[in-house]
Amino acid sequence: MTAEAIFQALQDADIGAYAVTLDQRIVFWNRSAEQILGHTSDEVLGRRCYEVLAGTRGDSLVPACINGCPSMGSIRSSEIPQVIEANLLRSTGDRLAASVTPMVVAGDGENAPVLVHLFQRAPAAATDEDASDSPAAARRPTRRGVLAPRELQVLRLVARGRSTQQIADELEISPHTVRNHVRHFRRKLEARTKLDAVMTAMRLGLLDQV
Repeated sequence: MTAEAIFQALQDADIGAYAVTLDQRIVFWNRSAEQILGHTSDEVLGRRCYEVLAGTRGDSLVPACINGCPSMGSIRSSEIPQVIEANLLRSTGDRLAASVTPMVVAGDGENAPVLVHLFQRAPAAATDEDASDSPAAARRPTRRGVLAPRELQVLRLVARGRSTQQIADELEISPHTVRNHVRHFRRKLEARTKLDAVMTAMRLGLLDQV
């Protein structure tokens, strides 16, 4: 999928999402990000992500952000960006504990890659009321937690932007086997697309670090 197609799919998603360029400028900010953090897209587009989400105080999101995004550093080192537990700055000035999953979207043509971040409240920050009233909770798959270890491994690599061939190379399996694992976890998570599967997995906590 192109970045534009992913942005369109994420615009009305019930998980917060934003995307940044390699120089850390925000180029996409979805409606859930507005609702969760209070910053509107008009306020944040074109600004540096660390200015919006971390501020410049000593208790910033991740101190290293100002000197270079950890996820960007992973990309430049050909490593997989890791899930981040962060305190995101809200428009009200307080901070929200959140789990942030980076996903690399390769550029097409002359366009450089972008880094999409999917985020939701960290489990400790969610309340029973949040869980019962959210549309996401109502749609949780009935087969929660049944992903095989290899399916979960492939899903985590998909969430971090790896292509089918890259996953095959990294896990030393065939692209056909990768596609089978993708088909299986999509069915188990009742997801129409890989992106749907990633968002569902985030809601279920399947992408949390172990």
